[in-house]
Amino acid sequence: MSEQINEDVRALLDELTPSPISAAPGQNMLPPNARCDVGDTPLWRGHTGPATLFVHGWNDTHRIWRQFAQDFLASSRPVLLMDLPAHGASKLMEYGGEVAGKSVLEVCTAEAPIDTIIAHSFGCVATANAIRNGARADYVILIAPPVLGWAEAKRRQGTDPAVLERALEIIRANGGGELGPFDFAGALGGFKGKLLFIGSEADVGCPLDEISRVAASLPGAEVHGVTGLDHRELCLDRGVLARILSFLGYA
Repeated sequence: MSEQINEDVRALLDELTPSPISAAPGQNMLPPNARCDVGDTPLWRGHTGPATLFVHGWNDTHRIWRQFAQDFLASSRPVLLMDLPAHGASKLMEYGGEVAGKSVLEVCTAEAPIDTIIAHSFGCVATANAIRNGARADYVILIAPPVLGWAEAKRRQGTDPAVLERALEIIRANGGGELGPFDFAGALGGFKGKLLFIGSEADVGCPLDEISRVAASLPGAEVHGVTGLDHRELCLDRGVLARILSFLGYA
């Protein structure tokens, strides 16, 4: 294997560990007096009452919701913003779907009642794990849920097969699995509220057709598909926000 491929393998493996992201107080969306941590989870609240909890994705922070949450706040709708373990202002070193789900569950329990959970990407896994373990909300909105799993997403995104296979060999040798798809249908099968999946035809790693297939396995789940928006843009687009507001009965 060439040195270049070795460098590419290292870069690919680095994606599986959250990168340090500055969490300086001045970069938080809400002022310091809005912070109301739950255990080790950094949490910020705007307005009182049953809230919408926003859950960010991998290698992100609560600041990804600057468009959506600010709209809620401007309309005096209660908002909760959290940083997942090992992300943003979190001091925890652990990461992964289970520990992230525990963090979401703890927030939902401490801040109950939760009206809505809006999650993006890896945050969808955290949210689904929390729901499976007892978190309650009236509405759950999953934006670009990683329905393929990491390995298949990388294949579809065009990662060099030799690089991906070598990375998977290293993961297996260190006791990791195949990083396959998360079982959203199993985790959300008992959810009694209203469920909306959102995806984009331009998001190769979280393809809309696969998102729709998962949603079809959950009775009553709705799907909203868009074109032209990449994975992260789905959290910033005013059209996506408009669909969410309509789903929640705010429009």
